[in-house]
Amino acid sequence: MSVIWLSVFLMPVSCLLERDPDPNAPISNIRVDPRRGRVSWDLNGSVAEITCSIGSVYTSKANNNTYCQFYAFSLCKTTNYTIRVTSGPPFSTLLQYPKPDGKPGAAAENLTCWIHDVDFLECSWAVGRAAPWDVQYHLYLIQPDTYEEWECVHYTTDTHGRRTGGCFDDISGLRNDHYHFLVNGTSEASRIPCTELFATLSEIEILAPPSISGTCNKSYSLMEWKMSSHFSSDFVYELQIYKGADPTHLDTHTVIDKNSYELVNPGTYTARIRGKNNLGYFGKTWSSWSPPRSFECDNDRSLGAWPMMLSIVLGTLLTVLLVVLLCRRFSVVQKIFPPVPGIRDPIKDFFHNNRLVDWEAGAEGWQECSVEEVQAVGET
Repeated sequence: MSVIWLSVFLMPVSCLLERDPDPNAPISNIRVDPRRGRVSWDLNGSVAEITCSIGSVYTSKANNNTYCQFYAFSLCKTTNYTIRVTSGPPFSTLLQYPKPDGKPGAAAENLTCWIHDVDFLECSWAVGRAAPWDVQYHLYLIQPDTYEEWECVHYTTDTHGRRTGGCFDDISGLRNDHYHFLVNGTSEASRIPCTELFATLSEIEILAPPSISGTCNKSYSLMEWKMSSHFSSDFVYELQIYKGADPTHLDTHTVIDKNSYELVNPGTYTARIRGKNNLGYFGKTWSSWSPPRSFECDNDRSLGAWPMMLSIVLGTLLTVLLVVLLCRRFSVVQKIFPPVPGIRDPIKDFFHNNRLVDWEAGAEGWQECSVEEVQAVGET
């Protein structure tokens, strides 16, 4: 069990229980389970309906008339929980949790948390005005649904070495849930109360500016951009376009649920963009503006990849045509692929054609043939 929950469960029983002195009361033995966010009790007799409220703000109906479930259960601020029988004999009881503990004014003050540059979760606080000289603070991130918690390991300190901020440097694995941020303190002189904050990650994210790109020619321009976030996918954008060289010629456009914008006959212009979460009340913080991007579309020069691709295709065709012409001019093909020689006749090719005499088969008598004298010179 973690240090936080262990310290909670080791509190005196009187701090966790609130008993009604009336033995005939319909509700008795009230218990608090801070880790599960529950307030439960024993039910005496038959009761039609029971409700629970936090102060005068939040009211919920009890489950099976035996417990109330709270989404965010405070561990640091003393809160009044009222349990009331709303259908049946009138009855109500008050529970305070947690009981005040520690040195007043020693807890961390002005706790603020935010997400920036996509992957970083940062919190800051001030040292309590009545904190002892040796106070040291510790930051925890808790997921109420699973009770999983992470302790911060990267801190910033003041000139006295006291921690005044912390950072979680990789939050890509977190879900966009409701989280509990808690800062408790330690000191040899006295107990230090804790300070807490509840927030959904998408609500505290400071978005990085979108990155804008585009293609254009004389008649058409297409701008595109990308917004990076681990916890949001629905954005509202504000696009500013400056036409020509006149900075006063400004057009502002609101773009919702799209990451592109088209212009007809754009000319030369400069654009910049910013975005925010499309979360109604919670999506009220704009990102910073993107760096201005200039588009020169009058000279019909596209900023995209089509001209380069066309140039490659034309260059390839010209190269092939040049190779064909060279092959035809210098008979490179014949040199590379010479013809296969024919098979020679060993008898016919031995004699010269002018020394052969036709012989008529079946002719009667002797036929005269020219004879040449051959003189043997020697053996070879």
